[in-house]
Amino acid sequence: SGFRIMKLAILGGTFNPVHIGHLMLAEDVRKEFGYDKILFIPACVPPHKAYKACVSDSDRLEMLRLATKDNPYFEVDDCELKRKGVSYTIDTIYDLEYRYQEKIEGKIGLIIGDDLLSGFESWHLAETLALRVRLIVGRRNSSVLPLESKFPFSPLSNSILPISSSDIRNRIINKKSWRYLVPESVFQYINERNLYE
Repeated sequence: SGFRIMKLAILGGTFNPVHIGHLMLAEDVRKEFGYDKILFIPACVPPHKAYKACVSDSDRLEMLRLATKDNPYFEVDDCELKRKGVSYTIDTIYDLEYRYQEKIEGKIGLIIGDDLLSGFESWHLAETLALRVRLIVGRRNSSVLPLESKFPFSPLSNSILPISSSDIRNRIINKKSWRYLVPESVFQYINERNLYE
């Protein structure tokens, strides 16, 4: 895969499970801002965020791999799972800057949902993080409130898909339909292993 300079953006989350909303958001960022690669980075779930249905890190990772494998611009990076403990985004950025040194054009794009913007300043080393990344804010709900932050950010004019992982988990538990909220490969994976039931 030779040496080349590229624009890199990351989308983190628990991805429990990954769904089409995550994929659409990443694709919107890629198209609108011209990124060459979007890294999906599953967070190490802290123990207090326990789910009724225990899904392993390897399950979440495998579902992400299945969901992204057909898109050459998408890649899964398991650095936060390998690092264990609380996943601080700034550590991930330093890690990526080191691993991709001299291959990244400009700042790494950090994709977050508008629901996280107001609390961004409480993130670990938020000031440093805001300087090191290009903060890209996607819309998760249709509230037309103008987004505000003391940090510079790029708003994304993405389509809003009102889908959440918790809603999908609830649908599975309550035996409601959820098939088309996730890629087919992820649907098959969850069904074969009876995850979230």
